[in-house]
Amino acid sequence: MSIRISRRKFLTGTAATAAVLGMPNPFQRAILGARAAFAAPADAILVLVQLEGGNDGLNTVIPIDDAPGVAQRSLYDSARPSIGIAVSDLLDTEIGADPVKGNRLALHPSLAPLHDLYTGGNLAVINGVAYPNQNLSHFRSEDIWMSANPTGSAQNGWLGRYLDAAFTPSDLKAVDFDNTLSPAFYSVDSNVLAVTALSEFVLGDDPLYPDLAAKKAALQAAYAEEALQATGMQLSVGTSGSVLLGALDDYAAVDTTWPSNLNGKPGRFAKRLKDISSILRNDVQGGNPLGARFFHVRQGGYDTHSNQGALAGRQADLFDDLGVALKAFYDDTVDLGISNKVLVLTFSEFGRRVAQNGGGGTDHGEASVLFAIGDAVVGGVYGTVPALNDLNKGNLKVQTDFRQVYATVIDRWLASPGAHVPLLPGAPFSTLGFLT
Repeated sequence: MSIRISRRKFLTGTAATAAVLGMPNPFQRAILGARAAFAAPADAILVLVQLEGGNDGLNTVIPIDDAPGVAQRSLYDSARPSIGIAVSDLLDTEIGADPVKGNRLALHPSLAPLHDLYTGGNLAVINGVAYPNQNLSHFRSEDIWMSANPTGSAQNGWLGRYLDAAFTPSDLKAVDFDNTLSPAFYSVDSNVLAVTALSEFVLGDDPLYPDLAAKKAALQAAYAEEALQATGMQLSVGTSGSVLLGALDDYAAVDTTWPSNLNGKPGRFAKRLKDISSILRNDVQGGNPLGARFFHVRQGGYDTHSNQGALAGRQADLFDDLGVALKAFYDDTVDLGISNKVLVLTFSEFGRRVAQNGGGGTDHGEASVLFAIGDAVVGGVYGTVPALNDLNKGNLKVQTDFRQVYATVIDRWLASPGAHVPLLPGAPFSTLGFLT
C-alpha cells in the first residue's frame, strides 16, 4: 500500500495532524549528554503562547514617567494622543522601574490578572525583544521566530530540533492546539499531535464507511504494513499513523469535566488552555500517562491597524481574555501541584510602530515584550524598553535578541548550560536571568 503525504502535514482533517519532517539530525548526542547534569525537573513542561498578528509592546508595558535625561513618558504621550493609556489608569498595575533607564513602568490595565502573578514573583517581563534586521512581514517573521533562524530557511523548528535530540520517534511529547501544526515543532522524525480541541480529536465520520471500528482496524493494518519498510517516507507514514491511532484512544480518556479554574472563561484561547490543563491533570491523577510536555496555543487578533484603542478597543479586549486565561491556567497548575514544573512563554512575531496611525491603530513594528510565567520564574523586569528618542524608521529598536530567550529556556529549563549551542543557528547566545 502506498500513501502520499506532504512534507509538513499528515492526516489533516477533523481528527488531527501528526507531523513528520525530513532533515539531518546532528544534535542528539550533544543534548542527551547535557541533560544529565541539569537540576531542572526531569519532566519540565513548556507551554508556548503565540500572540498572533504582532502585539503592540508599547501598550503592553507602558512608561509611567520620565527619568532624568530620558523622556519616555513625554514622547509616548506625543506619539499616541488617542490610544495612549493615562498615568492615572496605570498605578494599579505598576511593575517597577526600567532596569536601564530608571523610569517607572506598568502593565496595560486589562492585564491586571498578570499583575497579580507579578506581585507574587511568578511573572517575568522581558522588554525590547526582536530579531536583527526585522522583516515586517507576518509570514517571514513567524518563520524566523519558529525556526530561530533569522537568515536561513525555516525548514525545521527550534522545538522540533530539541524533540529530535531528546526523544525517540515513537514518543509523543508535543501537542499543538491549533488548526495546523506550528512550525516551531517542524522536526526530522518526531511525532507531534495537532488538534483543534480534545473534543474534536476523534476518527472522522464517513457516510460511505459508517463502521468506525472497521475503519480504524483497516487503518491500523495499513499503517502496520507501511511501518515494515526499512527506510523512507512509507516508514514515516506507517510509524506516525500508528502513533496517531493509539493517541485517539489515549486522549479520549482525558477528563475535561473537572473543576478547572478555566471553566467559564470566555473565548477559544481559554478552552484550549483548559484542554492542556486536562492533559496535565490526567498524568498527575494517575491515569493512563500521556507524557505530553510541550504545547503550543495561539491567540489571534493582534494585527491592530485600526481600533486598537486604549482602555477599550481590540487590544484591551484581547488582553482581557489573555490575562484572565493565563492566570487561571497558572492557578490550575498550583491546584494540580505542578506549578514548579510548568513554564509558560508568550511571544509575538513583531511589535508595532511607536506613533499611532490615522485609523486609531498601529502599523507593523519591531521590538515587543514577552512574558514568562511559573514558579521557576525569577519575577521582575528584564531588558530595557527601547528608547523613544532613538527609533529605527519609527520603530522600537531591538534590545534583546529573541534567541537569548530561547537559549535561556533550553539551558535552564529543558537541558543544561550550553545545550542551546547545537540547536540555535548562530549560537552561542548569552542567557537571561528570568529562570532559576
